[in-house]
Amino acid sequence: MDFIFAGFILLMVGLSMITLSSANPEFGGIILIGPIPIIFGTSVNATVSAALIGIVLLFFLLGLARIMR
Repeated sequence: MDFIFAGFILLMVGLSMITLSSANPEFGGIILIGPIPIIFGTSVNATVSAALIGIVLLFFLLGLARIMR
């Protein structure tokens, strides 16, 4: 439950920082529905960055699952 609360707080802080900035922000993200990723972004750079972060997280979680066995 603490991780959910921390994630919610980080999300709210990040959204606040984006809305208060004067620059033109770029967004990107990944939604995992089972084994199928849906990658989206407002520009090519944001989409590629989201995909690379997703790949890094995938390998991190696979390594963590292997250690937990």
